[in-house]
Amino acid sequence: MIPNKLFKFVLATLAIAVLAGSVGSRAAAAPPPNDNFSGAAVVSAFPFSATVTMTDATNESGESFYCSYSTQTVWYRFTAASTTWFGVDTQGSALFGTGATVYRDTGGGIFGLNEIGCTFYSGTVVFRAVAGSTYYVQAAAPCCGYAGSLTLNIAQVPPPVPIANFYYYPYDPSIFETVQFQDNSYDPGQIGIANQHWDFGDGATGTGYYVYHRYAADGDYNVRLEVTTGDGRVADTIRVVPVRTHDVAITRFKVPESAALGQTRQIAVGVSSNRYPESVRVQLFKSAPGSYQNFLLVGTLDQFVPVRSSNRTTDFNFSYTFTSEDAALGKVTFRADASLDTARDALTADNEAISSPVKVNKNGPTAAGIGRLDTDPPAVETQASSLALLAVAPNPARMGDLTIRLSLPNGEAATLEVLDVAGRSVMKRNLNRFVPGVHDMSVTFDRRPEPGIYVVRLTQGGNSVSSKVGILR
Repeated sequence: MIPNKLFKFVLATLAIAVLAGSVGSRAAAAPPPNDNFSGAAVVSAFPFSATVTMTDATNESGESFYCSYSTQTVWYRFTAASTTWFGVDTQGSALFGTGATVYRDTGGGIFGLNEIGCTFYSGTVVFRAVAGSTYYVQAAAPCCGYAGSLTLNIAQVPPPVPIANFYYYPYDPSIFETVQFQDNSYDPGQIGIANQHWDFGDGATGTGYYVYHRYAADGDYNVRLEVTTGDGRVADTIRVVPVRTHDVAITRFKVPESAALGQTRQIAVGVSSNRYPESVRVQLFKSAPGSYQNFLLVGTLDQFVPVRSSNRTTDFNFSYTFTSEDAALGKVTFRADASLDTARDALTADNEAISSPVKVNKNGPTAAGIGRLDTDPPAVETQASSLALLAVAPNPARMGDLTIRLSLPNGEAATLEVLDVAGRSVMKRNLNRFVPGVHDMSVTFDRRPEPGIYVVRLTQGGNSVSSKVGILR
């Protein structure tokens, strides 16, 4: 058992040791000498590098934080002996996520500093120091309360080259549109871009941050932007601007003058393209009071439209069976919309067409043939018992369109294709949304066929039928 006096002596000794350790800890916890703005360390020679322990560093009232906030900062200052470029960074720091901010001194203390630039992590602030001006560097540990060291580096660097870049809109311009160009250049030297000079690649030029230009012809244009900073540094960049004028139009819309309830008739939408071969989708709508925009979608066809001369069109042939709703109204009006699959149409005003009203007879066709015109295609039958190619005409054909009469036993998706003797496809059409029955179609070759024997093949639901056709020169 420890005597009472000895116990008291041990307690007193431990208390003295704790107090001594506490005083020693407080002495070790002193912040760095350049912890505050007023105690900024003076830098007089370059390149300069200093490492400081940030564990007990603090910040002070009035400090600004532009890149990232920190509770631990230290300060440095120097006066430029000549006008030159400097780079400031914190690379080599033991702490990860350190940063630095450069200020120009205006004589107003910490509240009179003008921020020039800042960085954090591994970036560098590059700036132009003017002879006789004083600059402050605020070095910061990552937020907040980190233990470790920070290394600050200041060195003279070559004048930085501006980063030239620009945007333009629309990204797929045509000759019908004015292209807007916008300078998106950047000056890593913090002075800024003062002038822009544009060369549009067609002989025209322009100046300014925003410029506008319209091209007269399709083509690929090398657009060059040259930028100049406020202190005379120059950079340029070149981008290729592709100008393509995609434009299809509905130039023919053929509907019967009249039809009868339950009768299936062909509706032809003629589409022309004068510039490029295009993949086109045509949607057929019918008037339907009370529906969205008073029109209801009744069919969609996707087809290749080649460039054709003499105002010739590529026909999208729909088969429509007139309904009791049509007969109740006594008439139906059709609307056709054409759109491009892989490009943007430059002029959409001629991509829509509305037909004249088609009179619908409730009592069916008369002996006189209600709804038939001599110029109309023959009225098609509404029933079919089998998958069949009923006629291919003309046969032989002379490089032109083929008129094909086919029979579909049901409403499943079908495919109509023309193959050469090697089995290569020269024309393929997807027959979606076709009702069961007999249909007349006018088809156009996707590419100019060579003279020879070809096979027309109709496929639906795993079944197919075929017929031969000759192509003459």
